[in-house]
Amino acid sequence: MKKKILVVDDEPFFIEVFTLKLVEAGFEVCSARNGAEAVAKVKAEKPHLIIMDVMMPVMSGFDATQKIREDPAAANVPIIIFTAKGSMMDFFSGMRAIESMSKTVGADHVIERVVALIGQPPPSVGGLKRAVLLGVEDALVEKVRVLLKGLKYEVFPALNEKEAVMMAENLKPAAIFCQLWEDSSVLDAPKIAQGLAKNAAIAGIPFYIYCKEALSVEAMKHFSLGNIITYKESSELLKKLEVSLSKK
Repeated sequence: MKKKILVVDDEPFFIEVFTLKLVEAGFEVCSARNGAEAVAKVKAEKPHLIIMDVMMPVMSGFDATQKIREDPAAANVPIIIFTAKGSMMDFFSGMRAIESMSKTVGADHVIERVVALIGQPPPSVGGLKRAVLLGVEDALVEKVRVLLKGLKYEVFPALNEKEAVMMAENLKPAAIFCQLWEDSSVLDAPKIAQGLAKNAAIAGIPFYIYCKEALSVEAMKHFSLGNIITYKESSELLKKLEVSLSKK
């Protein structure tokens, strides 16, 4: 079972970067945007380690850490406090299993410390292939995720175009699967393709587009026919995906 890290910060970009790096290193990651969410996540997710910012809305990292330490089940979970001011650590004196790092420290150094505290994560079970998955229709995306998992893929959902490219750079997946949507302001598949093309290291990653038949002409304007999977119903999409990937 993968070791789980809880990343707590009110800056979405910070959470995004560290999630990608930690997942790439083999850890499972959950996140919270403030101290109150962090306290709830500790009870629900039972992380092996917590990376905590100090200055956050709703509840600070200091108050959250105090509440977490009141829970006997989380009393000794290692917590790495991220702070721009070393003097803030004076507030945490006397608390168990607490250490600090500057926010300017690179993610690789943080991961080295995580490994030192809780150990190296195990390798992917059975040599699973990695896949990045995006889509607008949550129910359909979940069906695709389940199918890919059954075909021995380790699936990493991306929330937007930028995150998809970052995941491609960090995870080097075997394939990317993206839904083509009629409103590009919601999800812009061509923008992801452009982002991949700019980096030679990821330009060759297979990029599969799935879309409703009504969007097939639009899809062919941007993508090669062999990478487009059209469908009328979700069952048709799943069948076509399975047949296509089984040949790989």
